[in-house]
Amino acid sequence: MLPEKARHYLKEGLAATPVVIDRLLREAAPEQYDLRPDPERFTLREVMGHLADWEGVWMGRAQRVLTEENPDLPGYDEGAWAIEHGYARMDVAEQQARFREGRAKLLALLDRLSAEEWTRTARHSEWGEITLVGLATLVLGHDGYHTRQIAQWIDRKA
Repeated sequence: MLPEKARHYLKEGLAATPVVIDRLLREAAPEQYDLRPDPERFTLREVMGHLADWEGVWMGRAQRVLTEENPDLPGYDEGAWAIEHGYARMDVAEQQARFREGRAKLLALLDRLSAEEWTRTARHSEWGEITLVGLATLVLGHDGYHTRQIAQWIDRKA
């Protein structure tokens, strides 16, 4: 079981991401939102649509882990979602707001958990067995991946 202090720091890390992304995007000019320095990765605009969408996925998964016995969690084709959901046309500020709102809901759910609830499990179609602690850690890693991407894209300048 993850100690209480470690759970506290995990939640603090999750709470930091919207703050850091908002700060980073203040450094980005709107003309940078659609640059694609790496053809295999999202633009800044698409990253924000992706992050905002995934808050709902993370929340849905956490709720299922809490209310079902060892639920099966499906994987998603992120590239297909980007096209289907129109990430390339989304308003960046609106997606930042959606991301912040979604993260606040996820944190509120995590704040209510008992120590035992953090150890509840699910089976993911790609990763196998995962606990709620593992899911929260995955969210934090996903945050870090995209936060670094945002910083790198902004540093490239147009």
